[in-house]
Amino acid sequence: MKAVCRIVGVFLFFAISFSLSAQTTKTDNEKALKAEKVAFLTKKLELTPDEAKLFWPIYDEYWDRKNTILSERRKFVEEFLKESDKLSDADIVNYTNRYVNSHRQETELLAEFNTRLKTILSPKKIMLLYQSNYEFKGYLLQKVKESGKEEKK
Repeated sequence: MKAVCRIVGVFLFFAISFSLSAQTTKTDNEKALKAEKVAFLTKKLELTPDEAKLFWPIYDEYWDRKNTILSERRKFVEEFLKESDKLSDADIVNYTNRYVNSHRQETELLAEFNTRLKTILSPKKIMLLYQSNYEFKGYLLQKVKESGKEEKK
């Protein structure tokens, strides 16, 4: 039983580790990151001023809601990891159900976001957005690597 708890706990921990985290108050770094993402996506998507005016409020709402889901998931996974040795099988099933449900919520949110985007962007720009979100992560990782090299000099 303890081995199962640990395996589930490790799985959940790593799954959460790859998720974005949210904070209710934005730091200067978060604001700078947000500005960089806005510039990156605006350029990649070639948003017109009219599209940008409609797009950014929807996009910001999507990420706020997604970060809420991710934050809640992180909290109950941390709770699970702290209590895993004391939990019954029924409790563990509850945690796994909550975990799956949080992913379901995330998927439903994406579907809603996609529907809303269709009213303001072309299908091509929507797919470019999804791809550009992944490219932005790579872009950030590259910047981190470059800044690490500069600090070593």
